[in-house]
Amino acid sequence: MPPAVFAITPAHAIRGLLDYSKAEHHKVYKSGIRPVSEDPFNCDADGLFQFLREVEDRADEMGWSTGILNIAVNDEDEDERRENFVQNYGTISLEQVVTSELQHINGGERKTQDTYMLYRCLMASLTSEAKKKIMIWQEQYHIGQPKASSGVALLKVIIRESHLDTNATTNQIRTKLSSLDTYIMAVDSDIGKFNQYVKLLIQSLTARNQSTSDLLINLFKGYGAVSDEVFRAWLMRKQDDHEEGEEITPDELMIAAKNKYDTMVEKGTWNAPTAEEKIVALEAKFKSTMKTLNKKVSFDGSSKKKGAKSGANKSGSKKKGQKDEDHPKKWKAPKSSDKKEVEFKGHTWYWCGKEAGGKCEKWRAHKPSECKGLSSDAGARDQRKRDSKGSDKGSSFAKKLKVAMAYVAKLEQQSADKSDSSSDDNKENDE
Repeated sequence: MPPAVFAITPAHAIRGLLDYSKAEHHKVYKSGIRPVSEDPFNCDADGLFQFLREVEDRADEMGWSTGILNIAVNDEDEDERRENFVQNYGTISLEQVVTSELQHINGGERKTQDTYMLYRCLMASLTSEAKKKIMIWQEQYHIGQPKASSGVALLKVIIRESHLDTNATTNQIRTKLSSLDTYIMAVDSDIGKFNQYVKLLIQSLTARNQSTSDLLINLFKGYGAVSDEVFRAWLMRKQDDHEEGEEITPDELMIAAKNKYDTMVEKGTWNAPTAEEKIVALEAKFKSTMKTLNKKVSFDGSSKKKGAKSGANKSGSKKKGQKDEDHPKKWKAPKSSDKKEVEFKGHTWYWCGKEAGGKCEKWRAHKPSECKGLSSDAGARDQRKRDSKGSDKGSSFAKKLKVAMAYVAKLEQQSADKSDSSSDDNKENDE
């Protein structure tokens, strides 16, 4: 039995043309046309960097990186020079891709199979909306005679239609890198999205054989615009350490920032209110509570008077013919010319007043001559109970107000102490 040939993947182990009548070769085809990710790509700039990395991984697995994606870019008077398309898509034109693909698109060779597998893989990796963007340019990736589907040409069209600025120049990319503080606010301080955006811009420069020397400065500027105060304080310490001699690369800063962001989000401290914001919120709540309590105290004090007055008016507004609509206890005092003895639902009611020899000053079921004054005593006791309850309520409100005012005073003192401490620290640093 011949010794096994070393290969990183099954696709690398099969040299030459794939024979799809063989199960092993058919498995290679099925593996090659799988979507590069579980989440389809929507042809947007934010996801382009990740999409290209996933395509590059699949190309390495299938052997496309050294095959169909290795594009000839030399002029006629130069020796053959090839470049990896995924890494240099910014400098390799669609015309150069098509020229390279036409050499094998209908040649009946392994590259013919590979470019079709790449085509099927890319189409399976796009959303329906992305396909709508891409398929209007079908004639640009269906090439040759007869027409055949070119995976590399399709990839060029996808990149072009997905890029943040499809005709971006180096200067425009650099402008975007210098405005990272604006972008991070546009993505609501999402460090993950921010890092992907930066990586895409850097990849765009690299694909154009360009680089940037001020990326670290722009990163500090961008991260410094986040909405979280604790994160900004952490970043300031990082920047101070760097300015004092500690080496840090852009990648290291991006990783550290993402880790800090993820940790804070997981703990629930991202964009949590500061001590000063809590004090402001408590003061606002205290003012609202004070306002509510004052209204309640005012209402309790005035409603009794209004109720008494209203009750008197209501009683006084009744006519004699309407007396049977209320209980006699609610009737008003009769005039001197009115009767002092009235029948109500089979019972006789008497006006028990001083002029009649009574003490109650109300309509009663007993005769004024038989009045013992118990109703008056009971009324007095009821009134004392009501006064006592009102006093208890007032006392309760007063206690609540006193506690609330003491709490706010304590918070204000803590805030003042903190301000004094910060001021002393700043003086020491200045010294």
